[in-house]
Amino acid sequence: MFKIKEQKRVIKVYYPPYQHVAKNEQINYKKVAGDPRYPKLYEVGDDYIVLDYIEGKTFFQCLQEGIPILPEHVKQVDDALLFARNRGLNPSDIHLHNLIITKRGDVCIIDIARFSQSKPCEQWNDLKSGYYRYYHKAYFPSKLPKWLMDVVAALYRTRKGTSNHT
Repeated sequence: MFKIKEQKRVIKVYYPPYQHVAKNEQINYKKVAGDPRYPKLYEVGDDYIVLDYIEGKTFFQCLQEGIPILPEHVKQVDDALLFARNRGLNPSDIHLHNLIITKRGDVCIIDIARFSQSKPCEQWNDLKSGYYRYYHKAYFPSKLPKWLMDVVAALYRTRKGTSNHT
């Protein structure tokens, strides 16, 4: 993904052999069009899409930098995923790098290519469970080092048998 100079847009290029993913993601973005919790789709091609550039911090960056992730952010993700489901999509590959808290404090979900797969994905439910179970505890650190989050993600992938990020 590359930011387009002097515009608040990005171009996401799909290199061979992943050009077919471009078509899936185009269709998915068209299905969620109009919902501010997803980037706006501006242009499509056989191997690229052009989207809004979303300024903000990913959930991963928030954990790393000590920026609070609030219960309202979690609810916004839930609402956005419900919106996608109501449009016939199956949200998948929801991880800390795909969830952005904008400068206004709203959540935006990016990278929705896998929202059209049929296989169930429990990744968001697992993240949410961890959030409610641990995040607000007194012993939970205000900042998490990248290496620790990477280890947790690797252990999760091993346990779940998936190649997704956490």
